[in-house]
Order: sequence, then structure tokens, then C-alpha cells
Amino acid sequence: MTTLISLSGLLVVGLGLLILGWQAFINTSQRMKNTVATQGTVVEIKPRSVNTNSGQRTFFYPIVEFRTATGETIQFESEAGGNPSAYQIGDRIEIMYNPDQPQTAFINSWELWLPYTLFLGTGGLLLIVSGIALLSALRALFR
Repeated sequence: MTTLISLSGLLVVGLGLLILGWQAFINTSQRMKNTVATQGTVVEIKPRSVNTNSGQRTFFYPIVEFRTATGETIQFESEAGGNPSAYQIGDRIEIMYNPDQPQTAFINSWELWLPYTLFLGTGGLLLIVSGIALLSALRALFR
């Protein structure tokens, strides 16, 4: 009986992760919906101290400059930072921006797709494994 409860719990966790992954996918898709791709240049790397589980750490955030289709020059600080920095001053990178709100630009990188991929993958795997194990346990119980 404990096994059935544990497997049911894992099934619920897997379903929850799938739901979170789907929401992250929808959010990312909505964010990309009205954007235009262009090239930007990293003009500065901004260090910022961040509290983490392992204490205070410095992360480096790129400041990117680009020109809109109308010729306006825009600078923005990326939401994604790293230690070490993933970018260097002068790097040319693909960015996405909404022509109606170019200040909300962001770097088009794999990090954009990571959250939903992790949640969907982990949730799906947990759902499949726990579902199979739960069905096997139920079959053994009813024999």
C-alpha cells in the first residue's frame, strides 16, 4: 500500500512538472510571437552580486546594443547572467525585439528554451516511469 501511495505521489509530481513545462512553453511562445530577429552587439558586461545557496556570487550580465528597423538605437541589459560571462564585449549576437516595445528586447539563446524543456522532459519521464510502475503494482495487488 505504501508503494501505491508513493507511486501515486510521483505520478502527481510528474503531472505537475508537465503543467509547469507547458506554461513555460506558452509564456516563451507568447514572448516570441510579435518579435523581430536582428543582430546586436555586446557593448558592456555588468557585474552584479547575487545571493545564492552557496553564498554571495558575482554574475555577469551583457549590455547589448542594436538598431531597430526604423533606425533607433536601443540598449538593454540581458535577464540572463552567468559566471563566467557567456559573452565578451564586441560579440555579435541574435536578439529578438517587439517593434512596438523595442526596450523589451532579449537574447535569442538556448537559455530561453531551457526551463520548459527541463520541466516537460522531467515531468514526462516521471509520469511514464511512475505510471508503468503503478500499473505493475496494481496488477500484482489484484492477482
